[in-house]
Amino acid sequence: MSTPGAAKDPPCVYAAVRAVGTIRPKFQVGAQGRVFADSLDVRGTAFWVQGTTAMITCAHVVQDLVVSPIELTGLLVVGSPRGYLRATVTTVDFVHDLAVLQLGDDVSGELASQEAASGLEFADRYPTVGERVAYAGFPGGLQLLDKSQMPTFAAGVIGAQVRERGPAKFIQITGPVLGGFSGAPVVLESDPKLVIAVVSNSPSSETGQAGIFLASSWQHARALVGLTTS
Repeated sequence: MSTPGAAKDPPCVYAAVRAVGTIRPKFQVGAQGRVFADSLDVRGTAFWVQGTTAMITCAHVVQDLVVSPIELTGLLVVGSPRGYLRATVTTVDFVHDLAVLQLGDDVSGELASQEAASGLEFADRYPTVGERVAYAGFPGGLQLLDKSQMPTFAAGVIGAQVRERGPAKFIQITGPVLGGFSGAPVVLESDPKLVIAVVSNSPSSETGQAGIFLASSWQHARALVGLTTS
């Protein structure tokens, strides 16, 4: 029997997500001693995949890091309870708006394994309309982020089982959405370790304001991780 007010473990999805951002030097006018200071820009969300050292995020979160020089974009980093860790873009799938990240070579294998221990699994079915889901991420960039690295948890329902756009399949979800949730894993409330989709975007600003968004199917994310780690 649980005790009222007793601490509970955070949801699996809450523990698996990481902030995705860039760090680059910023000139400090009139500064003494240190002329440049690191400037952090939080772009979106990634999550660990169980049994791998891979993280999934959205392609549009890291798009300019792939096509622009590091002098312009800065260093790619992911948040962790241990601070920000350098990461690299391993694979990008623009058709399905997905990308695979891995920690940089300067991160020890032991630390990478500790980070990946909170990974989530992929589902093997499409959810039914009305089924309840949950997701967690880093909306609002630095506005809601502090040194604790605690993400924002949200819940919603399946609005449409599948929306097909050419070769891409998306799941439509009704729930709160804001910039920075991109790349967040959407899990089943009934089985909170199973990822059914990855938050991608709202079809328009109007639908986004109404709390309707699309999430890339688990099938695409699972296939991309399998291709990257095989």
